[in-house]
Amino acid sequence: MSSELTYSIDHAISNVQISLNAERFIVRTQGKGALDKQKNIDIGVADIQKFCLVPTVLAQNLHSARSAGDFSYDAEFIFSYLKDGKIEKKRVFVNSQDPSFTAILSELKQMRPDASLLHLEPSVAQKEIGAISASSTVAVIIGLLVGVPMLIAAIYIIYLALS
Repeated sequence: MSSELTYSIDHAISNVQISLNAERFIVRTQGKGALDKQKNIDIGVADIQKFCLVPTVLAQNLHSARSAGDFSYDAEFIFSYLKDGKIEKKRVFVNSQDPSFTAILSELKQMRPDASLLHLEPSVAQKEIGAISASSTVAVIIGLLVGVPMLIAAIYIIYLALS
């Protein structure tokens, strides 16, 4: 690899910049909230453990009854890496069709074929990395949003019945 490859995307909830050169893999993210600070992951290419690309679900694209959603991205790039002797994981939204991102993905696959999970089904690749799927996360959140109020209501009804 002779030069640095760079990809960036600006979407509704954050900015993402990914850079790759012969030695370093750098991911910078910045949320768009008032208190969001820039987060940097700057690691050696050799520290990348596994990586995959997973399509987003509608909830991740902020699609709802009131919003058409943000379709500037269509996938999550998920990777695990070694930092201070521990394995960390990161997921970022990307446009998988963007030529600069596909160039980085292609180069990364060539540099680290042992870490690439691109040949696997997304659900299998996520399990291999140890990441929870987006659809499972959405189900848990909906379960909590519905289940907790129902539990409180049931406790209150039982309390009233026993009083």
